[in-house]
Amino acid sequence: MENRKWSDVPLELLALMAENLGIIALLSFRCVCKDWNFASATASAQRESSKEAWFLVYGESTTCECLLVSNSGEKHSINIPELMGSSTTCLASTKGWLLLFQNGGSIFFFCPFSRAKIHLPKLPFSEITNHVATFSSPPTSENCVVAVISRSCESEELELNMLQRGADEWTNHTTSWPLSLLGALKGAAFYEGCFSFFDGVDKVVRFCVESQDWGFFRLGPVPREKLAADVKGRLQIFPRREQFASMGMDRRLGLSEDVSISTCGTQGSLYGINEVVFCETIDATESSKTRYLKGVWIQPRFFQVSPTHSW
Repeated sequence: MENRKWSDVPLELLALMAENLGIIALLSFRCVCKDWNFASATASAQRESSKEAWFLVYGESTTCECLLVSNSGEKHSINIPELMGSSTTCLASTKGWLLLFQNGGSIFFFCPFSRAKIHLPKLPFSEITNHVATFSSPPTSENCVVAVISRSCESEELELNMLQRGADEWTNHTTSWPLSLLGALKGAAFYEGCFSFFDGVDKVVRFCVESQDWGFFRLGPVPREKLAADVKGRLQIFPRREQFASMGMDRRLGLSEDVSISTCGTQGSLYGINEVVFCETIDATESSKTRYLKGVWIQPRFFQVSPTHSW
């Protein structure tokens, strides 16, 4: 029996193979030849969606090379020109999509593994300081809503800018909470029609999209194993406050003492439990000649959009 060449494998079989690959294997698969690339057009590395988020380090000033650390600790180098330098910052990461901000107010959705982009209307500010953000669903869905909130360290006012799918302007919503009640915001999540914004301790401020009402909560000491239960009135989200340290990322990355890194969190579901990973700043232990890097927790997915796709 004559052996068939891999290049002769039927497209239907290639597509089935691609659908079952993780992100690294999928990227390699797509590079084999045009037929393999074509056959994997709808593959999205779905198998990665039910696992722990990976970590992507970016922001080097002299190279577009980024470092990707898998949930098992494997490290991969990947070139992503869009993430080079200090002018681009990730505001949110959900379901494999990043929400990127560039100095000047430009903002867009970005899939770093396919380099797919969806541009949004400019934000009404040109720089970010203490902003956190999230979005309700993938940007390709018709009901996607984006929320970006900020609060200066010395102000009681919270300013929320929100954008509905298809809208060409951001809507502005404000409220005030005493600094003694709500600290600096560190995480954001969307759950049951409302955006929830977490401080670094145990407070949550919530904004419901439909009613446009604000609310305030305090997180109680609920055991993690009970969060999956259907308990009326409870915010069923488990916060991860120090993910960088708990995952031993300084050791995995081999960071030197002169490196400071700011991280963007993510929202996801693991073992049936909704989780939100907080944003963090890890300062260098050596103050002289500090290098500044950025990182983001991400579900490693592969998405493509049509060149004519618009918000």
